[in-house]
Amino acid sequence: MTMNHPASGKSRKVLVLGDDTRAFLSTVRSLGRGGLEVHIAWCGKESIARRSRYVYRAHEIPPYDTSNDQWKTALRDLMESNCFDLVIPCSDPTILPIQKHRKEFEPSGPIYLLDDDIQAIVGDKLRTAELARSVGVNVPRERILSVGECGRDLARDFTLPVVLKPTASFDPDRVGDKRFVRKAYSWDEYDKLVQEMMTEGPVAVQENFIGMGVGVELLLRDGEILTAFQHARVHEPLHGGGSSYRRSVPVSPGLLDASARMMRELQYTGVAMVEFKVDRQTNDWVLIEVNGRFWGSLPLAVAAGADFPLWLYQLIVEGRTCFPNRHRVGIYSRNLALDLHWQAANLRADRSNPTLSTRPVIADLWESAANVLTSREHSDTLVLDDPLPGAIELRDLAGKAVHGLIRAVAVRYLQLRPVRRRLAARARRALREADTVVFVCKGNICRSPFAEGIARAIMPDKTVLSAGTYKTAGRPSPPTAVEAALRWSVDLAPHRSRVLDRAIVDEASAIFVFDYENFVRVHRAYPFAKDRIHLVGALRPDHDLFIADPWGGDRGRFDASNLQIAEALQAR
Repeated sequence: MTMNHPASGKSRKVLVLGDDTRAFLSTVRSLGRGGLEVHIAWCGKESIARRSRYVYRAHEIPPYDTSNDQWKTALRDLMESNCFDLVIPCSDPTILPIQKHRKEFEPSGPIYLLDDDIQAIVGDKLRTAELARSVGVNVPRERILSVGECGRDLARDFTLPVVLKPTASFDPDRVGDKRFVRKAYSWDEYDKLVQEMMTEGPVAVQENFIGMGVGVELLLRDGEILTAFQHARVHEPLHGGGSSYRRSVPVSPGLLDASARMMRELQYTGVAMVEFKVDRQTNDWVLIEVNGRFWGSLPLAVAAGADFPLWLYQLIVEGRTCFPNRHRVGIYSRNLALDLHWQAANLRADRSNPTLSTRPVIADLWESAANVLTSREHSDTLVLDDPLPGAIELRDLAGKAVHGLIRAVAVRYLQLRPVRRRLAARARRALREADTVVFVCKGNICRSPFAEGIARAIMPDKTVLSAGTYKTAGRPSPPTAVEAALRWSVDLAPHRSRVLDRAIVDEASAIFVFDYENFVRVHRAYPFAKDRIHLVGALRPDHDLFIADPWGGDRGRFDASNLQIAEALQAR
C-alpha cells in the first residue's frame, strides 16, 4: 500500500465508508474511542450504525454508478473540504469503486487501499488459491471450469457435496450484486448452479472440507506481521457463510506460519483476515480465502483487546509499528439478528448429515448461559459505552417478532377462499380499467421491472411503470435476472431502479405489489391510495397469492418467479 500524504499536520479526523453492523460499526467505535473525529458516508439512512455516539457527522454521497460521475465529485469534494487524515472503506461495495478510480481520488487525500496488484490477488479466489499453493499452504482439492465447460466428469474425482466458488464476490462495476459461494448436493443441482454461475466467469469446483471455520486476523507492514489475533466460529450457517457467534482462541503457530508465508510473498501492508477450516479431530486444515479488508467478526477482536481499526490508523497516519500481541482468549461475541436465524435452522437441521455445521441444542444453550454468567459474552451491536445502536436493533427484532405473528394471522385471512375471490375481482377490474399501472417490489431490480416488461407487451394501450420501496435508485438488475427475463423477451439490461414516491403514486390508476411485506409497506406509506393497491398473485385465485423475491437465488428461483408473474398478467 502506498500513501501520497505525509503524517504531519494531522487533523485527527477520519472518514469511514460503509453501513453494516459488524465491521463498519466496530470501526467507527474503535476510532471514536481512540479520540478521533469520525465522519461516515455511503451509510444507508436506515442503518443503526448512524446512531452511534461516535459518529461526529454523516455525509450523503450519491450511490456508485458507472454511468454517472456525481458520486466521484461528491466524494472528492468531501475529502478536500475536510482534510481527513485517512479515508477507510470497510466493505467490498465501498472499496472496489474507489480502488478502480484511485488515481482520481488520491490527490484529494489519503485513502486506505491495498496496492492494485495485491487487491487483484486477494480479491480473486482463484488467484488466492494459486498464491497459497505456490508458498506451500494447503488448499482444498479443486478444478477450475472455464466458461462453457460443465465438468460432469467430476463425478469420478469428487464426492458430493461439492463447493462452487465464483472468481470474486463482487464485480467492480456491479457492487450491488454479491456473488455467493454455493454447494451442490446432487449432480442435477450441480448442473443448474454451474450454468448460472458461468454467466459471471470461471468457477472453481472444490472438495467439501468438513471442519470448523477459523480466522487469523493480522496487521502488517511490508509483509511483516505486527500483531495477530485468532477466532474460531461457534455458530456458522449450516451450509457455509459468515458466522453469527464466535470466540477468541490462542493463535495457532501452524496457521500463523501459513498466513505469514502468503503475506510475506505479497509484501502486504494493512489489515487482513486469513480464513481456514480446521478438522477438530485430526487438526488438518485448508485455506478458504483471504479477506483484504475488515471482516465480519471484527467486533470480537475489538472486544478481546485487538483494536485493529485504531491500530491501522496509527500505522498509516502516525507511523507506529509496535502493537500488543497478547489478547484475551475465551471471549465470545454474537450477532443477535443473524444468530436467531442460525438457532431456527439448527433446530430443524438433520444431525445425521456430517456436512452440516450443526450443534447439540441443549449443550449450546448451556454454553451460552455460562458465557453470560461469567461475563465472557459480548454483542456485536449492544455495548455499554455506545448502547443506542444495539437498543434500536433489539427494538427492531422485537417489532419483527410481533410483525411475524400479525403477518401469520393476516396471511391466513387473505388466503381464505371468499377473500381470495374478492381480491381477484378487484385486481382484475383495476387492471382492466387502469390507464397507468405501476408495479412495485422491494428493490425494483427483479420482479417489478420484469412485470413492467411483460405488461408493456400485452397491454400496449396502457402506461406501465415500475418502482421499489428500497430507498436507493439507479441500481441495475442482477445478471441472473437479466438472463432469466430474456426467456420472455424482456430486456432488463438497461434497467435502473427507481424509488416509489408520491408523484408515482398520484399518477397510478392501479398499483400492483408482489408480497405481503410490500403490500403492507405501500398501504402504510400511502393510505390515501389503499383502494388502488393490489396483489399480482390475486389475478390467479387458484395459485399462490404471494410471489417471493428471487433476489440472491439461482436461475431456478428467477424462472419460477417470472412464470408466476407472466401467467398472472396473462390471466387478467
